[in-house]
Amino acid sequence: MKLSLHSARQLSSLRSNSGFSLVEVMVASTIAASVLTGAALAFNAIGMNQRKISTIVSIEIGESSAKSYYDISGSTVNTYKAPSYGRAARADRVRSRFWDDVSHASAVFCLARDGLNSFRPVYIPLSDGVDGRSLDSSESFRVHLSKVMSQSSSVYKSWRGSSSFNNGSIFILQPSGFSDFLAVRAIYDIDIQSTVKPLGTYASVKRYSWNVLTDYYDVFYPDDEKGVPFQPLFVFHEKRTRLIHNEGTMDNFKTASDMPFYFIWWPDPAASSLGRLNPVSEPSFVRSSEFELPNPLPAYSDMAGRTNYFFTVPLYPSM
Repeated sequence: MKLSLHSARQLSSLRSNSGFSLVEVMVASTIAASVLTGAALAFNAIGMNQRKISTIVSIEIGESSAKSYYDISGSTVNTYKAPSYGRAARADRVRSRFWDDVSHASAVFCLARDGLNSFRPVYIPLSDGVDGRSLDSSESFRVHLSKVMSQSSSVYKSWRGSSSFNNGSIFILQPSGFSDFLAVRAIYDIDIQSTVKPLGTYASVKRYSWNVLTDYYDVFYPDDEKGVPFQPLFVFHEKRTRLIHNEGTMDNFKTASDMPFYFIWWPDPAASSLGRLNPVSEPSFVRSSEFELPNPLPAYSDMAGRTNYFFTVPLYPSM
């Protein structure tokens, strides 16, 4: 007996809603098993390689460094040997906090050091007649600190243009609510320390607030015999209007058309070495032949490709 058109449509509808066939289920299961097996093998390979390169080492940094950095007794710290992607994740966290601090800052000052930092104030007094807005460079801020807090003069060193010191501190200021004080939101200490046991370099970036360590990352770079310092940590671009004063090679850093700003470099835990990738010729400070503009590039060309933690920070972020 022939089916009516209506009955045929009903039968077709029932067949279309009857689900997957056994063959389809078997094919889908086989594909899923293959994908899961591949993912498991890849994860296992990543884990094995990570264990090979993420070696924990005990570093002799000295009692004074351990006390200054972390307020701990003893002379050794345990950290990962570079390259360490776990430490890079921690560095990303510190970088995020740094950008958050900068976004709330009224001013940022990068100070150079050649030793440990023993001076982390919470408030900075303004001497008689000094307007905080007149502190328009790291050097003017350092000079002011030495006047109102003399103990800082032995810690922070004079620099302009490109810092030639191994260590540094970044002062991030915020409104204090008082006309005669500057408030410190946070201080970031960058320390590059040579070690003997084991031979290499211990690098760390630490955040302090109210003179308390609130976050940090560190990593150890085994000696690679390159002997190249991780410099400069800071480069300061002054306002271009200062070109009215002829100061020789220092004029190459008078590039800012409006707001003075910094270039800042932090060590990268994901890099296998602090040394530069390729040899760079000796710096040659020359003006651009086309426009006779300042050319500060030779001062920091050695930093190309050495770290993923590079910052461009204005002196006055809130303006």
